[in-house]
Amino acid sequence: MRHLIILTGYPGSGKSHMAGTVQRAFPGLRTLAYDTLKEAWFDREGFDGEAEKKSLTDRCLEAFWRQLDEAMAEGDDLLIEYPFCRKHVPALKKVIAAQGYQPVTVVLTGDPAVLWARFAQRDGEGGRHLGHLCSTYHLHGEKVLAPRLTLEEYTEDCRKKNYFIGLGPMVVIDMTDFSTVDKPALLHFLGGQLQRAPALCG
Repeated sequence: MRHLIILTGYPGSGKSHMAGTVQRAFPGLRTLAYDTLKEAWFDREGFDGEAEKKSLTDRCLEAFWRQLDEAMAEGDDLLIEYPFCRKHVPALKKVIAAQGYQPVTVVLTGDPAVLWARFAQRDGEGGRHLGHLCSTYHLHGEKVLAPRLTLEEYTEDCRKKNYFIGLGPMVVIDMTDFSTVDKPALLHFLGGQLQRAPALCG
């Protein structure tokens, strides 16, 4: 049985960091990150205003589903990383069923106030592609920053999106304090799903 690990969760919860941990533990695991594709589209096409940005990201998401379908056709175990939420479930179910994969969901959560502060700090320190932060963006042209979400807006947005999509076996990890995260337990869980031992436990 081929497996698709879906790594999702709150913005600022550490998905990219956790994806790296999982990939190092299971070197044969192929990783696809939707943000990587989206950022390339931001740079290539640019956008003026929120309506154009939404149209661009919608087209990019369709391209990601095609990319995922093509990767699945090659037969590797896969890891995808993004804040996948309930609106993405129909497309995920469709590609999973078409390719005969077994999904496993990992949800990163935590104290919204802590994650929002981490999220805002990352953005303020330049730790994120400007396309995510702008309402107008062109790689070699105009860039207009969009207003940042308040804590209340961030919390409500997370509630509405609902990252607890529960495709296949699901594990939920509290990322409020990185130092208390039991990574070996997560890797043991994933190893059991993949039926292979992790290369590291930390």
